[in-house]
Amino acid sequence: MHAPGKEIDLIDPRTYKRWLFEDAIDPEEFQKQHEGFVNTLRSEGVDVLLLSDILGKEANSLKLIEGQPNLVFTRDLVTITSAGYILMRMKSPVRRRETEIVEKAVHRLGITTLMKAQPPATIEGGDLIFADEETLLLGVGRRTNSHGLQQINRAATKSGLHRIVAMQMPPWTIHLDGTMMIIDRDLAIIHAKSARKSAAIYENGKLTERVQILEFLRRRKMKLIEVTDYERRRRATNLIAISPRKIVGYAGNARVTRELLKSGVDFIGVEGSELIRGAGGPRCMTAPLLRD
Repeated sequence: MHAPGKEIDLIDPRTYKRWLFEDAIDPEEFQKQHEGFVNTLRSEGVDVLLLSDILGKEANSLKLIEGQPNLVFTRDLVTITSAGYILMRMKSPVRRRETEIVEKAVHRLGITTLMKAQPPATIEGGDLIFADEETLLLGVGRRTNSHGLQQINRAATKSGLHRIVAMQMPPWTIHLDGTMMIIDRDLAIIHAKSARKSAAIYENGKLTERVQILEFLRRRKMKLIEVTDYERRRRATNLIAISPRKIVGYAGNARVTRELLKSGVDFIGVEGSELIRGAGGPRCMTAPLLRD
């Protein structure tokens, strides 16, 4: 994770669109809410490593961080698999240099390279969701393109991923995690309207089938909790699972919270009224390094 510093002072009423935020922010409150999120994860037994602690006082990285207000959304930059890291290539030029910072951090942690996205591919980690140890759901749309899918497909078998389910994203969504999330092996949350286009299933790199993502999940005997358009915009699907059926998300989506509780989910709500202005949710702000 990255604790936002003075770089978020770049976000103001004149510049927020340039930096892909949804609105201007109160920097102090933004930092306070992020710190609260970090503390919540730690209180639940999650080991949180901050970029500033990993990189120390490396001058070049610290100088680069000062110009990257989106660095708080570390999920988009890197995905860790059992075979090494996948370094993304961001769609927007204003985010391209963030991956340099994260790559230095994963090297310092001793994580090996599995794949680095190369032009013309764009891939962002918010479009990658693991359904299980062998299955990756991949959103292809505004941020991750078909070239990115091809490169992931080529690298997949090296990482133990034998199945990729590539879902065509509608134009109103940014990332796949803004549309759905796996909560447990038999439970997912989803905005059904965003999941109507066909998904292509690749087995060991070869296209084997096309199917709607809803049908794919139901075949896996998953119960689906559906969200409305409004709840999707309030990041109701952008959740981080810290163990099966234990999730952290923004507080405030009362109906969704009730549905989660009915399904036996331990929902931990964090304050995100300022963080949400950055166009991201709790999952966006975490890049998992190790999973049980």
